Amino acid sequence: MAANSTTEKTASTSAARKITTYDLVIGILAIFSLIILIPLYFGKLPSSDAAVLNTLEDVLCIVFLFDFFRSLRLAPKKWSYFLKGGGWLDLLGSVPISAFAIFRVARLFRVVRLLRKLTGDQLRHIITRRLAQSTLLFTLVVALLLVFTISWGVLLAEQHAPHANILTYHQAVWWAFVTITTVGYGDYYPVTPVGQFLAVILMFFGLGIIGVLSSYLATTFISLQRRRSERREGENEKDEDDDDDDSSSRDAELAAIREELAALRKLFEERYQAR
Repeated sequence: MAANSTTEKTASTSAARKITTYDLVIGILAIFSLIILIPLYFGKLPSSDAAVLNTLEDVLCIVFLFDFFRSLRLAPKKWSYFLKGGGWLDLLGSVPISAFAIFRVARLFRVVRLLRKLTGDQLRHIITRRLAQSTLLFTLVVALLLVFTISWGVLLAEQHAPHANILTYHQAVWWAFVTITTVGYGDYYPVTPVGQFLAVILMFFGLGIIGVLSSYLATTFISLQRRRSERREGENEKDEDDDDDDSSSRDAELAAIREELAALRKLFEERYQAR
């Protein structure tokens, strides 16, 4: 009994500490949101720049609120997660209301909790087990980080330059999204060497996103086709096994009939000889 309880406890502990690609993405977004809070609440930003960061914070709050309800649903002991596992901190740090903005610092608990659970073997397992999915998620997250960080750097390099047309953070973010998606409207563009260098980084990374997305879709289609082929092969093998079973049963029935006929023949011969 003690050994069984110890085994169950160990299994539940290992299951509770299992880290997935989704958890890593949430952890990276939590770090990114904490970085955003620094200029938003400790810096003197123009109203347009603050509006962009506040909108991004609201979007991240919705993501973290979804993660809270997901964690609550998956928790084996919901009250234990909420009270002892830091669920109440996750909830306070996810409310998209300005009155609860001070509690967004509680997102640091997400990062600490992830770092305590994550090991090198788990990280290697996550990356190698689902390489295509992990690469796509990490690429999209890094793209999001690049858009908002490089746009900030471009704004600092461009806003005081002569003939510059990127003068607000809103314009810089719009330009960054247009550039990284390789659309290139041309309504905003950097004119300084630093801004142009950062634009080249976004352009190359945008091409990388297209390559990663194409590879992921190709891998997904190939996996689906392989599963269908394996399913069909399994059904064919099952049909062959059923046919073999039917033929075996027919052979057994024919053998029994032959034995009965042989017994009847012998019986007739014995009676005929007796007469």
